[in-house]
Amino acid sequence: MKIKEFLSVVFVLLFSVNAYSGIINNIGNGDFQRCDFQDWQKDTDSFGDPGATGDFSINNNAGNCSAVISVDISDGATAFNANTLFTVLDLTVASGELQLSFDWNFSGFDDGSFLADSFFVSLSNGTGNLFNANGELGHLIEASSIYDSGSFSVLLDSSFYNQTNWTLDFTVQAGFNATSVSSKLGIDNVSLASVATSVPEPSTLIMLFIAMVLFINQQRHNVNRG
Repeated sequence: MKIKEFLSVVFVLLFSVNAYSGIINNIGNGDFQRCDFQDWQKDTDSFGDPGATGDFSINNNAGNCSAVISVDISDGATAFNANTLFTVLDLTVASGELQLSFDWNFSGFDDGSFLADSFFVSLSNGTGNLFNANGELGHLIEASSIYDSGSFSVLLDSSFYNQTNWTLDFTVQAGFNATSVSSKLGIDNVSLASVATSVPEPSTLIMLFIAMVLFINQQRHNVNRG
């Protein structure tokens, strides 16, 4: 086999195990670039949409919009217990895996203690129970009173696939401190994607590289002997 032919084979092998990813379904208005709450539902203290209050708002930064859930009474929030923003999930998938991701930012002026304002993110099926990405009771992000920000991404367990009546819930829980009146959760870039991934293991690439080097050296040796 000539060197050129061998390299062609290696090239084909490498790209036959290359990674592939493609979005099949996405949460409606997940990036909030409509600058409204279309495709989302609001609930305050389990009584539904509170109407024109400060519990839910859109942060519009020169057209770059995100959602804000608040328990800040100075901004007109009315929740005594909790505010939840949620959206129905399309869990349809024909192949691959479902990947859920979003950006979050929790901020305010509470003291971060046990009784402080907190937030958590969960999956819900309307039974009153909350679930994590494995389909177990719990949360995607456990309740936290720490002011911070981050990007979250997780593959959902296959038990969710093609199910109905599931929602993604973002909740801000009001605390019971004297300062528990001033916390906000910002969310943006909420996405649900069907991804198919086949990534070559490092050992596979190393073996192919070693084989290529050995083959080239052998070819050079044969030429020198000739």
